[in-house]
Amino acid sequence: MPKQVDHDERRALIAEATWRLIAERGIDAATMREISSSIGMANGALKYYFPDKNAIVRTAFTHVFEATNARIRARLAGTTGLAGLRVFCLEVMPVEDVTRLEARVVLPFWQRALADAELAAVYVEAMAVWREQIRGFLRAGRADGSVTTGVSDAVLAEQLLAMLNGVQALALLDDGAATPDLQRGMIDAFLDGLG
Repeated sequence: MPKQVDHDERRALIAEATWRLIAERGIDAATMREISSSIGMANGALKYYFPDKNAIVRTAFTHVFEATNARIRARLAGTTGLAGLRVFCLEVMPVEDVTRLEARVVLPFWQRALADAELAAVYVEAMAVWREQIRGFLRAGRADGSVTTGVSDAVLAEQLLAMLNGVQALALLDDGAATPDLQRGMIDAFLDGLG
C-alpha cells in the first residue's frame, strides 16, 4: 500500500527549508536540487510544489510574511494603539537575527516581482493586509488620545510602510547605515510625532 503524504505538512517543511536557504545563501542557491537535498526529498518530487523559480520565491516570501504576522499576533497579546504599532514595526524591521534573515528573502522577492505580475500581486496583497493593520492601530490610538496629529491615517500608513520597506534594504546593504538601534530610534521618532 502506498504511503500517504500529508501535503500541507510537506509544503510547510519545503517552505521552511526554502526561506532558510535563500536567507542564508541567496536566491541563486535556492535550486530544486539544494532544496530537495536539504529536506531529504527526491528532486523530482519538488516539481509538484514548485513548477518554476518564481514559485520558490513566492513560497519563501509568503512563509516569511506569515511568520512575521504570527510573531506580531503573539507579541501583541491585546496591545493596541501606538504600543501595538511599535510591536508591529519592530517585528517587521530587520533589528533581530530572524528579521534580518527574513529581509534577505524579501529583497530578491521584490526584484523578481518587478517583472512578474503574479509576484507583484502577492506583494500588493501582503501590503494591503499590513496597511489595514497599521490603520487599525492608528484608529485605536486616535480613540485613546495617543494619536492627535492632523495627518490622515492613509498618509501615515504609507509613510510607515515606506520606512519599513526601505529600512530592509538599508540595513542589509549597509550595516552601518541602519543599525538596529538607529531603526528603533526611527520608529520611536515617528511614533512620538503622532501625539
